[in-house]
Amino acid sequence: MAVQESTGGTYRGISPMGLFWSMHLEDPHGKGNTLFTKNGVLPNGVSLEVECDGQVSASAELERNFLALGTELRDLNIGDNLTSNGGSREAGRVGCLFIPPGHGPHPVVIVLSGSGGGFDLDKAAALSRHGFATLALAYFGIPPLPAWLHRIPLDYFEAALVWLASLPELDLERIAALGVSRGSELALLLATKFPQIRSVVAFAPSSVAWAAGGRDKSSGEAIPCWTWRGEPVPFAPLPLRSFMFRSVVPVAVARRPVMFRNLFRAGLRNREAIAQAAIPVEQIGGPIMLISGGDDHVWPAAEMCEAILARLTNHRFPHAVEYRNYPHAGHMLRYPYLPTTSRQSRNRHLRNARFSFGGAASADADANADSWRRAIAFLHKHL
Repeated sequence: MAVQESTGGTYRGISPMGLFWSMHLEDPHGKGNTLFTKNGVLPNGVSLEVECDGQVSASAELERNFLALGTELRDLNIGDNLTSNGGSREAGRVGCLFIPPGHGPHPVVIVLSGSGGGFDLDKAAALSRHGFATLALAYFGIPPLPAWLHRIPLDYFEAALVWLASLPELDLERIAALGVSRGSELALLLATKFPQIRSVVAFAPSSVAWAAGGRDKSSGEAIPCWTWRGEPVPFAPLPLRSFMFRSVVPVAVARRPVMFRNLFRAGLRNREAIAQAAIPVEQIGGPIMLISGGDDHVWPAAEMCEAILARLTNHRFPHAVEYRNYPHAGHMLRYPYLPTTSRQSRNRHLRNARFSFGGAASADADANADSWRRAIAFLHKHL
């Protein structure tokens, strides 16, 4: 039991993992980006030193392993068709499957990243330690996939499900989707289309399908994020011009970070469009877990979770639903014990302006630990 209270340094109070979540980057990386990122599955190394009267009296080197010993990795590649190892790698890897040690067939969790694109390899690896086969699946942001989040065909994920069905180590009767932010929007949409997906865990989700940023140069029309069978999935437009106009003074003059939450709240006031774009979550064929931060500055996840719950209630949804809201946490909800001290980042589409994630470091750390534990328990119960 943790009983020793920190009275100085980078955190206060009693927190057994406070040394880790309260770490700061020494220098910004990229274009001033101060967000702690983990892009692979190699262990995280941490050096600890104890000083007394200015002298180091003890030291230790620690490693945090993301893969359990004996975990098997398989690449999912894309060419003319999605293929497993042995297929053409010229077009690039779009997925990585982590098969945990032990006898199968294993339940499967498809892990979907958010608006940053690419893979959530670390999250998938950490989740595989709990006995799930996890597929970190990219859908934009890396070649040969679209460079940015627009016109992503939901049909693409059908091919990934077919590939998973070809692997005898997996239990195709037990498949879940886990997403974060725009990845949660996607996870909910996919579960309405594919009955193979039996449950969903949605971190900071949306209740509607949103438009992509910007407009089509030839037509001037808003661009959909998602398509299905060649047609746009109904989406809610984003009032970008008015939002950017209102953001000029606080961002350029007062030097405040952008709060994209205000953009999405403005979009939610378009009731007719929202009604058309609402994700039909009542069509999902299994349990749903929703997780949100009450101080999310990227979009109003808590409000949209409430909208999802209301829709499920109105349609008498027959499956289990769990909802966890953390009032003082922000948008950056993920697995625990990574540094949570980054409260903002930068956006290259807004002339590298800063934008805020919301929340507080300690609140995010507590929310990550609690929500991750509950998400794993939820998946064990319902898969």
